[in-house]
Amino acid sequence: MKLKSLFPWLLMAFALALTLLVFWMVVGKGSLKPRSELMISNVSVGVDFEDHPFLAGMVSRFAYGARQVCLRFDYSRLEEDVPVVILWDKDGRQIQSESYELAAPSGTKMYCLLKEDGGPLPRGAYAVTIQCGPEFTPTFHFKIY
Repeated sequence: MKLKSLFPWLLMAFALALTLLVFWMVVGKGSLKPRSELMISNVSVGVDFEDHPFLAGMVSRFAYGARQVCLRFDYSRLEEDVPVVILWDKDGRQIQSESYELAAPSGTKMYCLLKEDGGPLPRGAYAVTIQCGPEFTPTFHFKIY
């Protein structure tokens, strides 16, 4: 008998706790907007963009002799004045870093790594990171062999 009379009270307490939790998640955090400020898609890494202006997929190995490696991606921005930092690493050491402002709310961007003297990029393991705030930093790895 006691269990049957206790069950409705437990059910109401659970419903109240669940309602308070949802309220805290929505109001306490400010809104339901995405945590990252930038959506990035269709990422490609390649060396020859003259013959293939629109790449599909990601190549992870390039033969020695490549004079540039380019990162291409589509983006859609959710907030104004979002800086994007492109970080290039070679063998675990940062070799280049640039910060860019994206002027349009969405579009396609391409950034290239190349040597100042125009010579081939050295052999090694590389990584390029698209950094947009502390929460959104995808990294793409490739090698020049």
